[in-house]
Amino acid sequence: MQIRLKRPIGREQIAASIIYCCIAITLLSLLTVDLMGVKVNNVEAVDRGLYTVITEKGPVNVQSSDVLRIERTYTKAVVTGTPVETDKIFTTKGFIYAATTDPFYQNVRQLINSVDFEGKEIWEREDITWESVKPYAYAMGTPQAQVSLLFFLLSLQYVVLSIGAIALVILIFPLPWKEVKENNKEKRPGKAQEQDYCNEEQLSSAAK
Repeated sequence: MQIRLKRPIGREQIAASIIYCCIAITLLSLLTVDLMGVKVNNVEAVDRGLYTVITEKGPVNVQSSDVLRIERTYTKAVVTGTPVETDKIFTTKGFIYAATTDPFYQNVRQLINSVDFEGKEIWEREDITWESVKPYAYAMGTPQAQVSLLFFLLSLQYVVLSIGAIALVILIFPLPWKEVKENNKEKRPGKAQEQDYCNEEQLSSAAK
């Protein structure tokens, strides 16, 4: 009966296992965040400066004073090639996406124009920084009970990606170092060779 000896777990195997785990956790968190996303169905103008954003989770009332930051991006439609503006509006009640192709974009444009008179690519309210906007970086209409879970998943993605990157560096870079060490070992003379060399020197000196 043959007994199989267990090989010791190497650094490469540990690093590869960590990378696989990081990939699995990242994909799972991305899928969960995508499922937690809330779609905007309509934006209605209720009164001057007051709008109702109708989401899949219910309506949310937004005023012009709630707007903290506006980000504008410009792309082209795939089929027609016409320019499309996509706006991301951060408010104290979450953010919404709106594009010029949306049927409710005119009301969104009124909301934007009520605070941004210059049409800047990035508009921020005075005394507002990105750090102060981060707590509201969730889709408008997301239940408050899920907001903490959403931020936990986003933070988990950054941590897992950092760990995976470190494991990848450990997996790749020790290989050439190991080969160099082995080559150096092969080039080093053994004790027997060193002794023979010393004996040869002694004989040559005695002969002289």
